[in-house]
Amino acid sequence: MSESDHARLIQIPIVLALDCTPALLERCRHIAAKRRILVRACESASAWRTAVQLRPLVIVVPAHVHERAPQRFELLAAEAGARLVVLELAQLPAHELDSHLTSAVHEAARARQA
Repeated sequence: MSESDHARLIQIPIVLALDCTPALLERCRHIAAKRRILVRACESASAWRTAVQLRPLVIVVPAHVHERAPQRFELLAAEAGARLVVLELAQLPAHELDSHLTSAVHEAARARQA
């Protein structure tokens, strides 16, 4: 692939949602669709492999999952060059979830360009 071909590739921001309930995953996908962000669901057991393949900008994990191995999730995010978003409340208001996701995507994108 030539350099000009790489320049024409469309980069779609990816959010990797680890061990999220179907309801939380659907809420994330609904918000992300408005922002042209792709949300990919994954079990934490295969998170490393998936993060290496997809290079997500954001990794979302519910707080109760994060509490099991916080250092592991922090290291995963660092290795992927992603921002880690730990959701304390599954029923976080939509505007707050939107704010968390979009600001994390923008922060990670800026960090990768630096």
